[in-house]
Amino acid sequence: MVANVAESRREGDEPLPGFIVRDEGGLWADLPQLGSSADFRAWVEQAFIRGICFRGLDYPAFVRLAFDCEAGRVDDEVRACAAAGRSPRVRFAAAITHILPVRIPLYRGLKISGARAEYLFEPVSIDCTVPRTGAGGSPDGPEFETVTQKTRLDFDEFIAQAWLKGLRCGIDEAALRGAIDGEHTGRVVIAHAVPPGAGCDAGVEELSAGLHRDDAPGLLPDGRVNLASFRNRFPQIRAGERLLRKVPLVLGEAGRELDGRAVAPALPKDVDFAALAGAGTRVESGPDGEFMIATIDGFLDIDDASSKVSVTEKIVNRAGVSLRTTGDLVLMGDDYEEHGEIQEGRVVEGFNMTSFADVFGKLVSRGGAVVLKKNLSGGVIVSPGGQVAVEGRASGATILAPEGEVTLQHAENSLIVGRRVVIRERAVGCDILAEELEIALAEASVLAGRRIAIAQVRPHGPAETVVSVLLPPEDTQGELITAARAQLAELQAADEQAKPTMETLRTRPGVANYLTVAARLHRQEIVLNAEQQAAFHKLRDSVTPVLRAMAQLSEQGKARAAQREKLLAAIAGVEAARQAAVASIRCRIADVAGDLIVRTRHLAADAKAPQGLAPGELRAFLRATPGGSRPLFSGCSGSFDWSPAGSAGRTD
Repeated sequence: MVANVAESRREGDEPLPGFIVRDEGGLWADLPQLGSSADFRAWVEQAFIRGICFRGLDYPAFVRLAFDCEAGRVDDEVRACAAAGRSPRVRFAAAITHILPVRIPLYRGLKISGARAEYLFEPVSIDCTVPRTGAGGSPDGPEFETVTQKTRLDFDEFIAQAWLKGLRCGIDEAALRGAIDGEHTGRVVIAHAVPPGAGCDAGVEELSAGLHRDDAPGLLPDGRVNLASFRNRFPQIRAGERLLRKVPLVLGEAGRELDGRAVAPALPKDVDFAALAGAGTRVESGPDGEFMIATIDGFLDIDDASSKVSVTEKIVNRAGVSLRTTGDLVLMGDDYEEHGEIQEGRVVEGFNMTSFADVFGKLVSRGGAVVLKKNLSGGVIVSPGGQVAVEGRASGATILAPEGEVTLQHAENSLIVGRRVVIRERAVGCDILAEELEIALAEASVLAGRRIAIAQVRPHGPAETVVSVLLPPEDTQGELITAARAQLAELQAADEQAKPTMETLRTRPGVANYLTVAARLHRQEIVLNAEQQAAFHKLRDSVTPVLRAMAQLSEQGKARAAQREKLLAAIAGVEAARQAAVASIRCRIADVAGDLIVRTRHLAADAKAPQGLAPGELRAFLRATPGGSRPLFSGCSGSFDWSPAGSAGRTD
């Protein structure tokens, strides 16, 4: 009698390594005996290859044992368990059994793409050989028949088979169990790579309270006096008071790829705390950290040249910024309020800055918002990624916020750069560059952007208003697509060349016969006696070189197919990016009552981004008419509405 469903071997027949303990409670890893995760993984690998799976698997504990039990960490945990009076064992499964051979083909291949893995769930069934209903006995035994029975996947078996297919960690247990228990049909994302956790850079914490003014001039690195900079912020302290505390860096947690490889986190930046300690201070280390201690009574001296400054939540200055009062300021606080004028030639550098008086100097923002309640006259604001708002007038000014948002009421003869620029009232004689530009009234200005909305254009002297609609480079994307399609053609040619070779190998003597018999044996449709097995083994030995050649060709074909998928995805991505870029471009001018020129302008693929140009170069860029520019409108009346994906423009 022959049956094609073998019984599972008893769990007691499986030998276990010394670090695995089996009792009535299940399977345990004995941490004192476990050298490292590598030992556990090696045992698991061999067990899964032999067709074993762990029943009642505790997946988080299993992953922890497989990857997070390094030698030093295991020793620390063993000591912690001993100190707490706990057993240094980790339970990871209820039992260990062999997977029925007939069930192994139920688990198909995975689609592992980048940092995630997908599995196509479909109804599954197995073929079973059972006694034929109503058949009587005979000397040779009862008659049998093969029936197909519906079955379902098993979480524990899935983990074992996925391991052998390269998916070793990051499985979403809830998603996988839900798909199996709910008999889901379709592709499901079942695993994600674990990204490395971000650490924290070292920093400095301010501990002293109170501020006072010190009008002594600053010092240059070479020891000379710097008359343009003053020591402006000093807490009043007494000897022995803690001034600063070093916040140590915190290392990030390592991530892990789906195949179990560790991904190291970025190394946080450290601070040379001792280098911040000047005269009258010392650095002391204690159980609660490193501190800068005052050694004398007096005031904390901040050296602007070296940026060794104390920090408070808000700095309020009412005397203005000038060469006489403060000199240039480099502020490390979170907020800064200025109630006096910032005079011409003075530089204030900080975070969130608010000025309640006119600004004639230069404001440099390292983040946050720059808000001027009054006017910016001949001054400069530099805020690469922050917000800039001027509630008064901007006249003869320069505002550079290439990745930020600029909001103005009225601007005259100013250079303005921003990701988004909004002028609520009037722009006269301005040079403006923005991704998105919105102006209520434009007069004699030179404007450039991708999305432009102007309510009115009016005349102002003999100069016209010029609008350039910036288009993405034409050449780079086309070259990428052409190169990708050329590679696709090469892959197709290689596939065509491999087909006759594969067919020739299949027709070699004995190959077709061997493949047919091997397939039927794999499906347990036939059973060979001893003589047949010897003949089959002899046939296998004779065709092994051919089979190896066929396997090599098959692997090469799979590699080409994978490369083809990547190229097609890259082409689709480039085309989608191109379409998105085109869809974002539009120029609308509601009311034209002054000389207006509108043109398109392609940015050069190899040219420096215009947002990064110096002010003089930027003005020249805005006024230039390079080759390839296309006029869209020229007139002094009507309206205009154009986008590259829509109409060719409209004028009334």
